[in-house]
Amino acid sequence: MSNAYLPARATRRTALCLGPWLLIATACPSDGTTTTDSATSDPTTTTSTSGTTEPDATTTTTSDTPTGTDPTSEPPTSTSTGPAPAVCGDGVVADSEVCDDGNDEPDDGCNKKCEKTGAVLWTYTHNGAADEDDIMGAVAIDPTGKIIIVGNEGVTPADTDMLLIALNPDGTELWKKTYPDMNGLPNYFNAVVLGDDGTIYAAGVEQTVKDVASPVVRSFDPDGNEGWTFIEPPADMLDASISGLLLADGELYSTGGEGLTDKSAQLVVRRHDLATGEAEWKAATQAGFAYANGNGIVKTADGVLVAGLVQDDKYLSRPLIVVVDDGGTIVSEEVEDHPGGAWFDAEAVGAGGDIALVGRRMPEGVTGYDFGLRRVGPDLTVQWTDIYDHEFLYGTGFGLGVGPDERIFAAGFHVAPGQFNDVFGALYAGDGARLWTHTYNNDDIDLYDEGRDAAWGPDFLILAGNSDVLGEGANLWVRAFKAD
Repeated sequence: MSNAYLPARATRRTALCLGPWLLIATACPSDGTTTTDSATSDPTTTTSTSGTTEPDATTTTTSDTPTGTDPTSEPPTSTSTGPAPAVCGDGVVADSEVCDDGNDEPDDGCNKKCEKTGAVLWTYTHNGAADEDDIMGAVAIDPTGKIIIVGNEGVTPADTDMLLIALNPDGTELWKKTYPDMNGLPNYFNAVVLGDDGTIYAAGVEQTVKDVASPVVRSFDPDGNEGWTFIEPPADMLDASISGLLLADGELYSTGGEGLTDKSAQLVVRRHDLATGEAEWKAATQAGFAYANGNGIVKTADGVLVAGLVQDDKYLSRPLIVVVDDGGTIVSEEVEDHPGGAWFDAEAVGAGGDIALVGRRMPEGVTGYDFGLRRVGPDLTVQWTDIYDHEFLYGTGFGLGVGPDERIFAAGFHVAPGQFNDVFGALYAGDGARLWTHTYNNDDIDLYDEGRDAAWGPDFLILAGNSDVLGEGANLWVRAFKAD
């Protein structure tokens, strides 16, 4: 996502602290007015697929039915005009309706157009005492439904502290902790994974020297008490960060970026000792470009796959996929020739080795870039791609979660006419059919509301991000939906 909207705040909200190379801005959350756009038949939505069904469309049909006859002197006649057309809102699901719950409430699973929507269970927001930007990094859910949120809490306009929040499945707060830097310098979390024993692993950025970001991974017990810390000062005092974490088969992996010069950076992948956090190996590549960064990481049969982006010397991005084997050797690098595109997260889908990728696409003939979701096979063959072009403006996908029946829940943002960024979430079937979408905008201020991550609970979905609130800056924002 471009920082062009708000350059000054983008540096405080960036998920990857790599100076001008990263063309991504984060956003903000609040408990303001909710608007929901769940109409999968929206004519402004376009879908580009390979072997994919289009989103469900709403249609209206009419068939014949008899009416009464009037007594006259003429022979009796009969008239056939068809049944009364379906009436959306009457509580009766007609053949032409996906749903009809008898009301106009948009957030209860069925909207006033009788189209499927996300059924909202609750919304949680956090605003720190300083009324500075409080930013969502990532979210994870354990098998019991406990929700772990990582990010940062603003302390001053120039300082942020790492933030951990634990929520019950009903959205009530279990505990909330911040982890200040001893030198009063900014630090923040971008990624989180959970161990089977409840251990929390969080990663991001910590400044050990003013204006120099170092990659960091930290462990915490289930109550947020500190364990080990891995931190690697960047070479030659240039910025470095971690954007993605993976815990699979008893191994902990991280990915991110590392500055080489003020105009170049490389993608970095590490495997960490689960007991100490120390790096067992480290792989790095620029993939033939000036800049490369890893954002999402997922396990493969023989190693890990990293999804990210490259940029040329004019800051134009392209999607990047890097495969690394279990020994830390880079097996392949694939840069897609799609100028303006990027991948920001990746998750395994099903038992066959498929992978879901979310990010942004820039199709020819459209304005700017759009939210993009793709499913690929184990050999990276494209199964399908969905592009959501809301109102022909801008959009990006940042995070995703994969649940039962291979359904995919993705988080991001889009720009609506007359507004800045709106939170955007979309639920997909495994075959790429878009089941419903959800949009949130704090109408009180109409600034930067964005979805940053998505996750599956036992019987609910989580869409997490940020929302700007007047006088408070960015609030951390979390919304739960029924998973049916």
